[in-house]
Amino acid sequence: MTGQGSTNFTSNTSAPDYIKEPLFLEVTRLTVEVSIAVLGVLGNVLVCHTVTSSKKLHSVANFHIRNLAIADLGVLLINFPLAVIKEQDPTNWPLGEFFCRYIYPIGDVFHGVSVWSITAIAIDRYRAIVGGIRRDRKRALKTARATVILIWLVSFLIVSLPLFFVIDFKDLRPLYEVVDCTPSWPDRLDKNIFHQTYMIGIAVFWYILPLSVIISTYIKIGQRLKESSQFHKAIRRSFSAKKRRRREQINAKAKKLLTPVVVTFAVTMFPLNALRLAITYWEELHWDRFIWVYYNITVICVIANSSVNCLIYALVSAEFRREFKKKFYGWHSPKQHFESVKSTSLLQSATTLQKNDLRAVKDRETAL
Repeated sequence: MTGQGSTNFTSNTSAPDYIKEPLFLEVTRLTVEVSIAVLGVLGNVLVCHTVTSSKKLHSVANFHIRNLAIADLGVLLINFPLAVIKEQDPTNWPLGEFFCRYIYPIGDVFHGVSVWSITAIAIDRYRAIVGGIRRDRKRALKTARATVILIWLVSFLIVSLPLFFVIDFKDLRPLYEVVDCTPSWPDRLDKNIFHQTYMIGIAVFWYILPLSVIISTYIKIGQRLKESSQFHKAIRRSFSAKKRRRREQINAKAKKLLTPVVVTFAVTMFPLNALRLAITYWEELHWDRFIWVYYNITVICVIANSSVNCLIYALVSAEFRREFKKKFYGWHSPKQHFESVKSTSLLQSATTLQKNDLRAVKDRETAL
């Protein structure tokens, strides 16, 4: 979303007059984008806090959900502002050389962590439902933490590390009013081999490959749950079958929760990957008058993807809804809280009266 993978079409002084929205439409779009981002930040912070503070939610899947929320926060707090800066004035980078060379390349890590967190959840559900693997809880959580660290490390090495070698800060003032921060890929025989290789790798790493894994695991999970449902209809009275059925109902709920997350990711992240590949292989698109309109569409899709996951948890998962309510109302709803306070006051009053009665009896016995 930050435009790190695109070629430099912003600093050319002979660039065409790109189409921009009218001022009213631009203000409206930015207002909508910022509103979505703010809601997304609040929601993802709530998810992180809820999973961390509630022991009931300490599971492998929920640890990856928390990691997904952290990555979404990175997209909303770092990538989104940089995308707006780039869009508002493409030829005037205002954050200086240090930020350009050492902070800007990190942004795309969050996209990789996001999609591979979803992939990790799908693989975990596949192992539990289709593979029937039951692991020690402490060992499973320890493995999940190691997986989270590995996801961040691999995403950095594949996505961000190459950019540190090609990111270029250009300050052409006072000859031209241009201050640009864009990757400058080395050409080989004028074919942009390095740039094309990187862009293909990114598309495969954070879109094609993870989506292929997720879709295949979800198909197998669906088939397994369907077979299990048919099997248990025949032996419904069996106690062991009921117990197993209960466990698979929990797994089905997990699938129900994660399905809209996956669909949302597939739909909203497609425009970004499609635009990047198109810019890489279709040179004329660099000078298309509508390029920044396409760019703004990808920005809206990306921030929507990073903001909507917490809403999905609230709508689909009863467990998350209960924990969210606790964060808003304390450990009880307002009515329950009032009843709890009332009961506590009555109990304290009764205890005080009982203590006074015992003290009076002791005083009477002492007097006798």
